[in-house]
Amino acid sequence: MRIPIVTKLFVSLFITSVALVAGMAFLVSYSFKSGFQDYLNQQEKKQVIEYAATLSDYYSKEDGWQQLIEHPDIWGAFLGDQDGSAPRQPPERHVLNFPQMDSPPRNEEERRFPPPPQTSPVEELGPISHRIHLLDAQRQWVIGVPPALDKASFQWLEVPVISGTETVGWLVLQQRNLVTGPLVVRFYEQQQSNLLWIIGLAGLTSLVVALFLVRYFLSPLKHLKEGASALSNGDYDFVFEGKSNDEFAALADSFQLLLQSLKKQKESREQWLVDISHELRTPIAVLRSELEAIQDGIRQADMQRIDSMHHQVMGLRRLVDDLYLLSKTDSGVYQMNWQPLNLVTLVQRLIHQFDARAMEKGLHIELIASSDPVILKGDEKTLEQLLVNVLENSLRYTDAPGSIQVSIIDQEENVGVCVEDSLPGVAAEHLPNVFRRLYRVDQSRSRQHGGSGLGLSICRNIVTMHGGDIRARASTLGGLAIDITLKKESGT
Repeated sequence: MRIPIVTKLFVSLFITSVALVAGMAFLVSYSFKSGFQDYLNQQEKKQVIEYAATLSDYYSKEDGWQQLIEHPDIWGAFLGDQDGSAPRQPPERHVLNFPQMDSPPRNEEERRFPPPPQTSPVEELGPISHRIHLLDAQRQWVIGVPPALDKASFQWLEVPVISGTETVGWLVLQQRNLVTGPLVVRFYEQQQSNLLWIIGLAGLTSLVVALFLVRYFLSPLKHLKEGASALSNGDYDFVFEGKSNDEFAALADSFQLLLQSLKKQKESREQWLVDISHELRTPIAVLRSELEAIQDGIRQADMQRIDSMHHQVMGLRRLVDDLYLLSKTDSGVYQMNWQPLNLVTLVQRLIHQFDARAMEKGLHIELIASSDPVILKGDEKTLEQLLVNVLENSLRYTDAPGSIQVSIIDQEENVGVCVEDSLPGVAAEHLPNVFRRLYRVDQSRSRQHGGSGLGLSICRNIVTMHGGDIRARASTLGGLAIDITLKKESGT
């Protein structure tokens, strides 16, 4: 079953929102507990440091901490101030003051080790006086309240007591790592309640955002779908109007280019069919008229009429042969026979074949090349067809007296062949189109010389199969120049 992209996007956004909200709630809760407790611990540390600075006055080098041991009421009076400050000076009166004790100590043991006060259920850790004790320099317990809670949930703050330059003891305070108790439970309950509301709002927001995003981002895809439907129905005039500036816009531009390319190919194919039918219609019409005239007795079947019909049949044959070769080279099914060959020898042989026709027309063919062989790897049959077509084109459309010049330029990796002729020339606007199928600069003059209009198109395909390049330009001799570049190692 296909799941709509709206559902996918909504589910993705909703799950992401819920995960983010849950993660934020956890982090906020943890940050609250750890951050708040850290703040409290820092405040207590500041107070304990003040205590340590004052407590050093009760130490003597001769008796050590004996005064506190013998008079634990001093310790109680020292820690009796619960308003957040600590006494800077020792109390003048040694008053027995155990914070929040239900009854006074009954013996010396209780005076040295006072029991921790009874705390309310809400208060798991009492004030500082219930969680602090003093150690001597050897870390032996001196006085104070021993820890009564589980040590695993607590941390210990140790502050040195310094007399002069010597550490004479340590004040040790029991502190929690995280805030716990009924306050935290209430906080969690409130957070869970808020979380449910936030999840609901996040889900609703995700739905609205998903619908908006889907509608906004998928609108180009909707137009692309319409364009594909139009294209499948043969409508190549569909115009895609994209307003975004992202990947969808790039996709829309590519789709528009595809439409234009297909439209050009369609027009080219239709024009190709029209041109081919026109090329075939002319010789067929001439043959039909000649045969019907002979059948009706209007003309005699003499050698002149037969030669005329033979000339038309040969023109049709050349056109069909060119079409066949062009279709094979276009589709890439032509079987190439790659082998090393000497281009200079091949060109010399072809020029020798054209010499007689050139002299009859009043033209001179000249070869400009080094005497050294120029070896390249290619298909001899198609390369011969390439050079024949270019020479035939120059021979047909060069006025007498004139000349045709063939140059071979040997390069490191490539070899260049330039065939240029004398007048008449080709206008600059026609040069980019001379390799198009059935394109003629002068329609009447081309048919008069027997050209099919496919020769240079076949040349372009042959050069492409050899991995080369072919271009047309104005010749220095006044006519047309065809520059051919072939790779020496183009075949496999």
